[in-house]
Amino acid sequence: MSDGNNINKIMERTRNDNSLRDIPGVLVPVWQIKIRERFGINVDREIAEYIVLAVHENGTWKKQRAVRKIEKILIERGNEMPVAKKLAKNILEMAVGTAQE
Repeated sequence: MSDGNNINKIMERTRNDNSLRDIPGVLVPVWQIKIRERFGINVDREIAEYIVLAVHENGTWKKQRAVRKIEKILIERGNEMPVAKKLAKNILEMAVGTAQE
């Protein structure tokens, strides 16, 4: 079966393409500013998108998925696996914790 007909590949591609489709685009820069003002941390748009997804969508699997995506981004940028995992968890816990105030 080719990759074009493999249902798992199709689902993965669709999930990756539509990860933020229901969330208004204006929330990403707002969250970037909010995190910078509250914690003095600059996060880029790519990481902020997953923070917005985790904060504004219900369900723990969104948070777990956001941690994995942020972790993957950090690893691609040269961080070691344990460091990236810890940073991703800390970033998301900080953002989600502030969202529930």
